[in-house]
Amino acid sequence: MAQFPRTWAEIDLSAFRSNIGEIRSAIGPKVKLCLVMKADSYGHGLIPMARAAARFGADWIAVATVQEGIALREAEIDAPILVLAPALPIESAQVVFYDLRSQLESLESAAAISAAAMSQSKIANVHMKIDTGMARFGVHPQRALQLAQEILALPNVELEGVATHFADSSRNPEFTKKQFETFQTALCELQAHNIVPKIRHAGNSGSILKYPEFNLDMVRVGIFAYGISHQGPTRLNLKPALTWKARIMAMRELPKGAKIGYNTTYETTRPSRIATLGVGYGDGYHRMLSNKGFVVIHNQRAPIRGLVCMDQMMVDVTDIPNAQVGDEAVLLGEAAPAHEFASLVGTTPHEFPTRIMSRVPRRYLNG
Repeated sequence: MAQFPRTWAEIDLSAFRSNIGEIRSAIGPKVKLCLVMKADSYGHGLIPMARAAARFGADWIAVATVQEGIALREAEIDAPILVLAPALPIESAQVVFYDLRSQLESLESAAAISAAAMSQSKIANVHMKIDTGMARFGVHPQRALQLAQEILALPNVELEGVATHFADSSRNPEFTKKQFETFQTALCELQAHNIVPKIRHAGNSGSILKYPEFNLDMVRVGIFAYGISHQGPTRLNLKPALTWKARIMAMRELPKGAKIGYNTTYETTRPSRIATLGVGYGDGYHRMLSNKGFVVIHNQRAPIRGLVCMDQMMVDVTDIPNAQVGDEAVLLGEAAPAHEFASLVGTTPHEFPTRIMSRVPRRYLNG
C-alpha cells in the first residue's frame, strides 16, 4: 500500500537549507536573520520547519500569534521568538512565561506585560512597532518617542527592539522609501533622547535585495525561505521546498459535449479522458483555479476541468495516454509554481502553500 494513498505534501529540507544560505549570503554576516514561520510555516509545518531553521542558521523566529509561539516553546525550541501581532493584555502572562518577544503599539499592552513580568519575577523583552504606512497596527511615528519613554519607565520591561513593516516593498519603491525615511526619522528622535534599542528591523523578503541599506540590525524573511518569489526572478537561487501531490483515483472516457462537475461549468470539446484526483478545496486547493489551473502528470500539464470539489477534482489527461489510476499528480511545486497560479486568480503566491489543510500529511525529506 502506498504510504500516502490520496494526497500529501513533500517538504525538501535540503532546499530549505539552501534557501536560508542564499538569504544569509545576501544580507551578510552582521545582519540577524529572523525567519517568519507564521501560519504553520506557510503550510510547511511549524514545528519541523522551526527545528530545521534553528539547525540551518536562523537567528530568530517570527510567528503571528502567541499560540504559535507557545507551540514552539512546548516543542523545546529555544531560539528568540518574535510575535508579530500585538498580544492582548489577557495573553501577557503567557508571553512572559514562554519568553516571547511581543510587538507593542500601546502603553496598555506594555503595562500588561510589565505587570505579568513583575508577578513572575522576570524581565520581559519587548519591541515597539511603528506604523509608517501599512495602517495595520503600530504606534504613530509622532507618538513613538512618548511611547518608548513610557515603556522604559515601566518595571521589568526592556525595550529590545523597534520595528516597522513595508506595505509594498516588492513593487512600490517610492512608497517603500518614504516609509523607511519616516522610520529613520523616528529612530533619530529616539536616539536624540538616548534611546537606542539593540535591534532595529524593517527589511522583509521584498526589500532585502532591492534595498540592502534598509536591512539595519535584522531582517524578517518569510516567503523567500520557502523557495517562492512573489516579485519575479531574483538573483537568489531559490528552490521550492514544498511539493504537493495527489493520486488519480478514477478515470472516465467522455464523448464530445459531455458536462463535467458541479454546476456543469465545463463541456468537453472533443472525446476526452478525464482523471479524478483525490484532492479538493477541503484539503486547501484553491477553488478559484477551477477551469483555470493545471496539475502535472508524467511531466505534462493536465488542465483542471469543472469546479474543484471539496474532496476531489477532475483534470483532462487526454494528451497523457499513459496516465492511470494510482499515478501521482503534482499540484504545487517547481513544476506547478505558486506565482503562476497567483497570476491566474489575482492573489499572492503566499496563499497557495498556506491554504494546505492539516488533513494533508507532510513528508519531510532530508536530501
